[in-house]
Amino acid sequence: MAKPTYARVADLVTASPAVAVVSVRKMALVPPERSPGLAAGHQRFLVTADTVALIRGNDAMARQASFLLDLPLPPKAKPPKWAKRNFLIFGKVEDRVDFFQLLSSDAIVAWSPDNEAFVRAIDGALLANNAPPRIRSVDSVFHVSGAIAGAGETQIFLTTSDGSPISLSIVNKPDEQPQFGVSLGEIVDESAALPKPDTPLWYRLACFLPGELPAKALAGQAPSDAAIATKDYAAFLKALGPCDRTATPIA
Repeated sequence: MAKPTYARVADLVTASPAVAVVSVRKMALVPPERSPGLAAGHQRFLVTADTVALIRGNDAMARQASFLLDLPLPPKAKPPKWAKRNFLIFGKVEDRVDFFQLLSSDAIVAWSPDNEAFVRAIDGALLANNAPPRIRSVDSVFHVSGAIAGAGETQIFLTTSDGSPISLSIVNKPDEQPQFGVSLGEIVDESAALPKPDTPLWYRLACFLPGELPAKALAGQAPSDAAIATKDYAAFLKALGPCDRTATPIA
């Protein structure tokens, strides 16, 4: 069974008021004429399932609930045999507690003990009081060249959803690999390092930093310093690694 990526699950849990584990009872095909917005090559089903666990949600959820699910199936194709299979679903409980609205047509993950533990861990880490804030933009960039050729430091200051300071640093020394750091605080931590992959801070940075430094953040920098800062930022993003938000097939 394929495991969803960290970034994919993080996107789902941060955007969903409710996360639940359900066990499918039955699936009923919804006629195309009653399926507004249905994408070509898809079929819509009304899924009825037993609620196994409500991982997160302020609203009550019925012991048995239904939700609409669009699957990439050609017309007249038989639905998958999902009876008694468990799934993790992401979205919200409607005013009717027996109906669950998925965040999106693919906001569903095949259940396994490992997948549930993975979702619970990410949900708890990203919603904790000490979780790193969301990144809004790059506020300002500064580059200072060193006393010898090839040496220098670039500092990049970010704006966040709650105003908490986050800064990035890239230190270059001749004949050495760049040193990357992330500081959470007003003072740049010289000993700071890159966050480990598949952690809350990594997710905030790898998935929400812009692909390039905005021109306004480089305002006031000499062209040569701006060019080095731009190169340093690209190296920082490469060191973070890609943000893989690919949805895991479930059929």
